[in-house]
Amino acid sequence: MNFQFIKQWATIGCFSLAVISGLIQNSQAQQSGGKASFFCGTDEGKPATIVRVPQRNGKTTLRTLIIWEIDDFKGYPPEKRCPLVSQKFQDNQNTGDLKYIVSGKANNSPVLCASKENYNYIADCPDPNVLMTLLPGDDSQEMIRKLGELQYNSVAALRHSSDEVLVSNGNLQAINVNKWIDNSLETNTQESNKCAWGCE
Repeated sequence: MNFQFIKQWATIGCFSLAVISGLIQNSQAQQSGGKASFFCGTDEGKPATIVRVPQRNGKTTLRTLIIWEIDDFKGYPPEKRCPLVSQKFQDNQNTGDLKYIVSGKANNSPVLCASKENYNYIADCPDPNVLMTLLPGDDSQEMIRKLGELQYNSVAALRHSSDEVLVSNGNLQAINVNKWIDNSLETNTQESNKCAWGCE
């Protein structure tokens, strides 16, 4: 009888300890910010939008979302676009708007728009929510598909699994940002907020 009582007490004690341990870990994650943060860094020597993801053990991992290579915008080379777009990601993360990336338009230009909801299209994306302005004539849906489906190979430095990253709303797709981060590969560089060209 006493043995059974002790056994039950030990089991309850272990369960309580596990719960307390989980609460402590969760509390530590919240104290460390608990949110992913975005910055412009480098991956293989190239400008890259990188996300810093906090872990439960208090450490962080770096994952590359976009490597900037194409120089199509006059006056906005990769070295300049990277910090601008990365800051847009961070600003929308701070406001809680960076749940989905959807197609949109702003000032008659195609854009990628940050959104709390999985809208299929935002005809007038508010300026603070514009993550990236595309060239006139560009297809924002094509850009979303490219970002959602990229994976590592010799041509494109970044590839992702498209499973659950791309979500549909009608005949259009959006990016689930959390899934996008989860499926991104770790950054091939040492952590640094400073780039060789001076971005922070």
